[in-house]
Amino acid sequence: MNKSLLISAVILFTFTGIRASINPFKPYKPLNEIDYQLNLSLGRDTASMAYRPDRFIERTLLPLGLLSTSILYNDNYLDKRIIKLGGITQPALQSANILQYSPAGIMLLLKAAGVKGRSDWPRMITADGAAVAIQAGITNALKYTLRRERPDGRANNSYPSGHTATAFMCAHMLHKEYGETMSPWISVGGYGIAATTGIFRVIANRHWCSDVMAGAAVGIFSTEVAYGLTDILFGEHGLRKPVVAPDTGEMPEWKFSLYSDYSMGADVFTSGGYGNPDAKPACSIGIDASWMPWYIGPTLRAGLTQMKWTGSDDIYLAPEGSVADVYTLAAGMDIDIPVFERIMVNGQALAGYSPRANSYSFFADPAQGNPLEWTIPAGVHCYGNLGLTVRTSSFSSVSVHGGLDYYDKVWRSFVLGARFNFCF
Repeated sequence: MNKSLLISAVILFTFTGIRASINPFKPYKPLNEIDYQLNLSLGRDTASMAYRPDRFIERTLLPLGLLSTSILYNDNYLDKRIIKLGGITQPALQSANILQYSPAGIMLLLKAAGVKGRSDWPRMITADGAAVAIQAGITNALKYTLRRERPDGRANNSYPSGHTATAFMCAHMLHKEYGETMSPWISVGGYGIAATTGIFRVIANRHWCSDVMAGAAVGIFSTEVAYGLTDILFGEHGLRKPVVAPDTGEMPEWKFSLYSDYSMGADVFTSGGYGNPDAKPACSIGIDASWMPWYIGPTLRAGLTQMKWTGSDDIYLAPEGSVADVYTLAAGMDIDIPVFERIMVNGQALAGYSPRANSYSFFADPAQGNPLEWTIPAGVHCYGNLGLTVRTSSFSSVSVHGGLDYYDKVWRSFVLGARFNFCF
């Protein structure tokens, strides 16, 4: 009798513990705390949750937001006003050529070293091969259908950025195999490399900001589609390690973001001794890193702002010239206040510095003429914005905001922008 009661109590306790660990009201509990082999007996749904905690539409909201941002920015008018006669920043160009494949290299090294990830070799190679094919198809279809001119004027295949698409595809592969199953810090490294690749393509005068946003969208989306198709093809065969997913109902402690801002209107102060006021800020792009121990926390930013020419005529840049970019490093505070499920009010206040002055020579005629000198002075650069953040999946959120970009003695610009966050 006592033995039967003891066995019943053990069974009841075990079943209650399992049910608590997969509470349907909190389905994104870190899954490394679940005894996966034991829960497998509860049915396919538990196994599916352990390897795919988010629905496909949730996983694709972030790349769809990136693509929408690139379309809405429509900074194509920049290359209609500033005409390049050549000129590429070689160090940035060469760095991007190498960095784009680095996340995939890290993934293959981990796999070759015997580190267990999400998939076995056949399943991973199938998924990654499908991602390459999908990404190449989408990228080339857009490039040679839209035929957008590059900033350096050397080709008409600027949109989207193929290097950025490749880099984010590789970074998302690394995230799927090891970031979701071992540590999100692996994903931070991969996405950081991918974002740096895109920014280098802008610095090298090969792409506009919107090209980079679209490339990131294509890369992430291609990998998600490829892994979804592989899941259908293989079922549960070849899966090796479940996802360690944070709860979407809880506040993330870390956020790493690719941000972009679009200038809606600017007052330019660069008159008199500082140069010509017919150049204004157009688009900004960069990386944010935030630590959120509570609803508020410190944040760091590194980014650049591309300039546009607002004079009455087109202007030309010499072969060694470049589209004007203003580089900024900043630090400040980030705030997230929950208002509804998965929805937060977000705000930022940052103060930074553009560390060196840059001079640019413009020509009103491509053949000859006296150059128009415009100097951007070094100075204090501050930002402030307020908006909404939506948690789109276990590891991602999307923020939209409006705010003020103030560069001392250079401009005051009202901006609309977005941030695409990897959070955990």
